[in-house]
Amino acid sequence: MKNKLTALTFMLLAFVSCNSKDDDMTEPTADNGSANFALITRPQNADGMSFSAYMQKIESPDVTGTLDNAKAHEISASHSGGVYEFKKAVYVNDYQNKSITRWTLSNGNVGENKGSVSVPELGFQGNIAFKDENTAYIGGSGKIVIFNPTTMTKTGVIDWSSMSKVGQVTNFPTPGATIQADGVTEIIINGNYMYAALYYMQDFSSFTPATATCDILVIDLTKVNNSSNNNSGALVKIITDTRGSFTGAWNTGGGVYYMNKTENGDIYVLCHNVFGGARNVIGKPACLLRIKNGSTEFDSSYYFDLEAASQGNGNPVTNFEYYGNGKFLATVLDPSKLDPANPYSFNTDAIFRWWSFDLNTKTAAKLDDDYTIGGKAARCYFSNGFAYVPFANKTSNYINKINLSNSSKTKTVTTTGMSHILKLN
Repeated sequence: MKNKLTALTFMLLAFVSCNSKDDDMTEPTADNGSANFALITRPQNADGMSFSAYMQKIESPDVTGTLDNAKAHEISASHSGGVYEFKKAVYVNDYQNKSITRWTLSNGNVGENKGSVSVPELGFQGNIAFKDENTAYIGGSGKIVIFNPTTMTKTGVIDWSSMSKVGQVTNFPTPGATIQADGVTEIIINGNYMYAALYYMQDFSSFTPATATCDILVIDLTKVNNSSNNNSGALVKIITDTRGSFTGAWNTGGGVYYMNKTENGDIYVLCHNVFGGARNVIGKPACLLRIKNGSTEFDSSYYFDLEAASQGNGNPVTNFEYYGNGKFLATVLDPSKLDPANPYSFNTDAIFRWWSFDLNTKTAAKLDDDYTIGGKAARCYFSNGFAYVPFANKTSNYINKINLSNSSKTKTVTTTGMSHILKLN
């Protein structure tokens, strides 16, 4: 298991951020309520395989200069995973230590641990889906755990093991290949339905996919009893689309989501084909698929080839930062920048550039020429027509404030470790 976790650490994920040198901004003032913004930073540990995580108050996304972690709270000494905000709290979703921890951050920069949930039964947990103050869901192998995100107590389980395909022969990527592991990588809730992204693996340690399709488990929430440890009666079906590959972020980029809902309730799904460097194996371009509001099927009339719209066929696209009106940001990989000596180059090297996409017109425009580690630093913050976009390379971590109307940019803050801004609503 240790070897698997080491591989997982390199294969997926991390964070995005914003910082500054204003020493006064983190001085305790008055603990009158929650901080408005939290800065999460994630420096790499000395072992080169894990990260620590820090949280501190930041007055504004527009802070400039350099901000270190001297006044930050260590929220994890060694972990991998994503960090999420919900109801003025910060949640560390740590698949390395198989736990979820809840933190608060006061206006005086006081951070407090408000409880944790242990989820070893999931194997490798996906993104958290928050339903309300009393209900959240997180998926893994054969199970979706239901927990209360306020009290941090587990309340029930949705057991989907009856639909598991472990052991099934797929003959992909090689003849005779079977599904050795499967898991829920991400969940989105829309009305009375839950949509749980499934990832089938031929090899768990290397993330080698066992299928070349997009598969999503549909669950009827009206039939879910949050206190039950079964709920198998709520399982509806698994829907499959052969036009795209797997979806689900699995905590990529520090806590991004690859299934997003637009203003009219339609769900768009990013089939990204980046995990495990699978683009060449799958042979399909990264694309967006759609599930129309209230439907339990893929919409056969919608398909958006993201590679063709951006840098061309063979240039994988990952991250799906939706900010409204059909617009989103994503990172496009430049294969010419891959390090042939590093099998994890697609995830650990600065080989991605940010692009802006329009899911209605199916067009794209390059946002920046700077390269970033797209699989590890990806989560953006949007406000008043600007995107606060994280950048990370081997020597620097910083945020660019990009005008979404004309793509002009201003460097705001440089941080210690990959980082991102959370607005604590």
